[in-house]
Amino acid sequence: MTKKLLGVDETAEQLDMHPQTVRELLRRGDLVGVKMPGLRGRWKVEPAAIDRFIRRNTYAA
Repeated sequence: MTKKLLGVDETAEQLDMHPQTVRELLRRGDLVGVKMPGLRGRWKVEPAAIDRFIRRNTYAA
């Protein structure tokens, strides 16, 4: 069974961020994603990677 990979826009919506911010997080390695092959390789993100990002960046007072 294949996992559903989300595009930058879908990921941005999940994280309530601008798509450009998501791209920067992906480039820096703060958010794990897959750069698809091709001339204009698009980023794809697994939902589990979004969950990990949220857990890593959640602060308790």
